[in-house]
Amino acid sequence: MKFVIIESEEQARETIKKTVHKTCPEAVLAGAAQNGKDGYELVRAENPDLVIMDLQLPGMGGLSTLRKLRSEKIDARVIVITADTDFDHARQAISLSVDNYMLKPIKPLQLKNAVLQVIEKLESRRTLERTFTLENIFAGCLNGQMRADWNFHQMTREKFGFTLEDPGALFTVWIGNGYAEQRELVCSLLEKAGAGQGFSVCPISIDVWHLVAAVIYRSGGSAQTQENSSEKPSFEREYNVFREHIVPVLSGSIRGEIICLWEETEHMENLLDALMKLRQIREWNLLFDRGDLIRRGDVEALDVVPLKYPAELEGQVRQAVLAANGEEIKKCFYRLYDAFRREPYSPREIKEALIRFDMAVLGVYKTQHEVESELGIQYSMQKIADAISWGQIRAAMESFFDELDFGAFEEDSDKELSTLVRKAVQLVRKYYDQGITLEEIAAQLFVSEEYLSSQFKKETGKGFSETLRSLRIERIKGLLAGTRLKLNQIAELTGYTDPKYMSKVFKDEVGMLPTEFRKTVH
Repeated sequence: MKFVIIESEEQARETIKKTVHKTCPEAVLAGAAQNGKDGYELVRAENPDLVIMDLQLPGMGGLSTLRKLRSEKIDARVIVITADTDFDHARQAISLSVDNYMLKPIKPLQLKNAVLQVIEKLESRRTLERTFTLENIFAGCLNGQMRADWNFHQMTREKFGFTLEDPGALFTVWIGNGYAEQRELVCSLLEKAGAGQGFSVCPISIDVWHLVAAVIYRSGGSAQTQENSSEKPSFEREYNVFREHIVPVLSGSIRGEIICLWEETEHMENLLDALMKLRQIREWNLLFDRGDLIRRGDVEALDVVPLKYPAELEGQVRQAVLAANGEEIKKCFYRLYDAFRREPYSPREIKEALIRFDMAVLGVYKTQHEVESELGIQYSMQKIADAISWGQIRAAMESFFDELDFGAFEEDSDKELSTLVRKAVQLVRKYYDQGITLEEIAAQLFVSEEYLSSQFKKETGKGFSETLRSLRIERIKGLLAGTRLKLNQIAELTGYTDPKYMSKVFKDEVGMLPTEFRKTVH
């Protein structure tokens, strides 16, 4: 604790100093002044935690000194020790937020108790300041534990320039399986989002849902503006900044899936309601593209049509299952994906159709094989029902087919390969369209990357990267020829996060851009 003494009598100054040091040995005397003017300058220069002062000072009196300090927002704790018995002076001092008022002669025990009370208040304030952060405040709103009163609103306005009664917006970024690895990057990008834009952004990680929530707020005068306007507060300008600038940066920086949602609220203390509204619409992401910023209004504007179940595709996948043709099974899934992206169908109907599709596959499989784990099948179906992205649906479908272990990704030529390379080749065929790496396959097979790479090329005649690229290119060709999917959708389905990079690789291999290839086959 740092303290200052403003007292004209030398003996009183010495008594105060000794009493404070005895009460709080670590207290530091920043200086002592004998008159109001010097005392005022000393407090301004040192910004102490505690000021112990008399009211009867030479020159500028104690009340004038205190009044001037308070007018300049200097909020140091103040103990008054004076021989002035004027009640009106005492009342004025109390109105200027002094912590204690005592009459001379100085009683050390009384002063000690007053100092202890100040120390307790200072420690409480430091504890509050450590926890009184933007992240903690907004996290409390998002988890429904924040109960703000008038005093709390005053504190937030003084420290941050807003209150929780002010309007705000909530932006959420869901990054699924990439959350643990990439959340810090997302938070870092969002912290800079409002720089120079006239608004501020506070990102908060929500681990349980694998998303980062960012509260968008305005500091300084927002409440007054709201009170003087009869119109509902709008964050349309902030929304456009996010849609046109922030989301494209996030989409280009984040690997894998990303879902961006936006909701506005008239009062930031209701952020939990805004978050629940976003959770209700997030499965509608199935109808939007990667990098879209989705609002409830966007969902409500969709002209949803009834879904007609693709019975013809079901017949094709039944035949593929009977033939144990893994590549054809994959093609059937992509045709299904293409069919579901052609019209705005409700997510619920899409997922119900997918489950029906899988159950048809299961029925055919059971005519020839035993199912080892009915629980695994049920788990995969539940994953489809809960999915909010096509990546999650694809993972659930892969899990489903893993349960039906009939060697669908084996070929006759595999018999000539060693067990290690045969397993590696089958993993490449199965997961090439999900961006699988040599490192991931080596880890699954418990060997080093170097050894697997050398054995892979030795036995197959092709390098790992060459094999992976070849399979991807063939898949891209098939999707360009057999579907009406956009390039960014094809990129997602073939393991590329950037459609521009996919187009470059395709041109290097095929000699033309994907759009040019599509024209040649139609």
